[in-house]
Amino acid sequence: MYFLVFSSCNLYAQSPGGIARQSVWLKGNFFSDSSSTRSLNFNQATSMDNNSSQIRLPGNMQDLRRATIFTVYQFPAIAQDAPVWKMNGGFGDLLLSSRQVYSESGKMKMVFAQTGKESTKKPESVISTYVRQQNSAPAANAVNNNEVDIKFGNHTPSLQSGQSNGLVAEFIMYQIILKDKQIARIESYLAVKYGITLERNYVNSLGQTIWNRKTENLYSNNIAGIGRDDLSTLYQKQGTSCSSSEELTIGLDKIAVSNSKNTGQLNDKDYLIWGDNARNFTLSPDTDPKGSNILLTEKKWLMKTSGKTARTISTELKIDTKTLLSTGFPKEYFCLVIDRSGTGDFAPENCTYITPNSISPDGIASFSGIKWDTDGSGKDAFSFGLKTEVNDVITDADAANLLSFQVYPNPTTDGQYNITVTLSKPTDIRINIYDIHLNLIETKKASGQANYLIPGKINAASGSYIIKLYTPGKIFSQIIIRP
Repeated sequence: MYFLVFSSCNLYAQSPGGIARQSVWLKGNFFSDSSSTRSLNFNQATSMDNNSSQIRLPGNMQDLRRATIFTVYQFPAIAQDAPVWKMNGGFGDLLLSSRQVYSESGKMKMVFAQTGKESTKKPESVISTYVRQQNSAPAANAVNNNEVDIKFGNHTPSLQSGQSNGLVAEFIMYQIILKDKQIARIESYLAVKYGITLERNYVNSLGQTIWNRKTENLYSNNIAGIGRDDLSTLYQKQGTSCSSSEELTIGLDKIAVSNSKNTGQLNDKDYLIWGDNARNFTLSPDTDPKGSNILLTEKKWLMKTSGKTARTISTELKIDTKTLLSTGFPKEYFCLVIDRSGTGDFAPENCTYITPNSISPDGIASFSGIKWDTDGSGKDAFSFGLKTEVNDVITDADAANLLSFQVYPNPTTDGQYNITVTLSKPTDIRINIYDIHLNLIETKKASGQANYLIPGKINAASGSYIIKLYTPGKIFSQIIIRP
């Protein structure tokens, strides 16, 4: 066993959330062993797999009758009651686990409620806030222990192969009982920094609300953000929600491997905070929302801006599309849809449609140069969708005009569909159906009419298919989805 000595909180000139007088503040990698360094929301964190590491805390903490303690940690399996840290000193002992706070010397046990999130695809990340107020003196058998130390993770080497004790990213202790408004400022700082959703309003270091859960109740799920708040010591340049399976990431200018390596710049008190409606990242059954020719996903997000210059921030957005798109999906059919009104109606006159710069082979769509709240309303709604029409025009003055081209139902539940075509005059047509890799599946021809109704069935696997309509002068395309 070895000890690391933590001398004083005065090593830090600033304070979390702008709340001063913290007695202990540990963040990032607490240990000198670089192999213990991990990452949580692009910030350094400490692996709790090293069972022999302890930190000696300042020697003025023997009593600890009153304290407010914040801990940010992550466990691969939150359903199990796993140790986060244990402190020993003149006050006795105190242990925090994923399910309880416990003290043998103080004869105290406080069990947490089940989170109900054991099935999440991501490891669960938690902000634990513990307020300790003991009126009695410390246990007699502990009074003579003038040294205080803290140990993170499991205290017995019981891990099986491939298991992990998880991460701890930040530990903050005040030897006073903080007020609720002070706690809100610290928890908001931690939530934005580590992509953790709070069950309360988010506030900046001045106590001003930057996300109101009641007002934005529909979108108060999987909240994440970027922001700079000098008084709060926050400078988060890129972020993702620790609980969302879609891995939506938004960052300044160009997303980097870590927050510290992002070279973008933010101004003090500028925030971008976003949350979603907790729906599935699948196409909505609404086949043609408000005539926009875009199939939107059921999952939608809200972006809230605050700060004097937040509207000028240029961001990069990346999202994992594997659950929505087939491998090799043409990027010109996929788009980010921003409802600038912030209402979430996605009326075409309020929307901006942006095609990705690229979709990587593993399904990550990237959008660059995205600015938010360009109309000054304070918020944008946004989602993703598939364009049902992409037209390639061939110049021919004598070509018939296409008056209508529809494919329905879309999505089709059993592969059966209908195509209707209306032209300005009788025209021969050809219809080709391709899979997403542009392999030809079927060809249909018809001639001598101005109006066509062509039924069909896709006898192939679930996925996205491209239907191309060829006339003598023009080519028109639509996407059809078979779930």
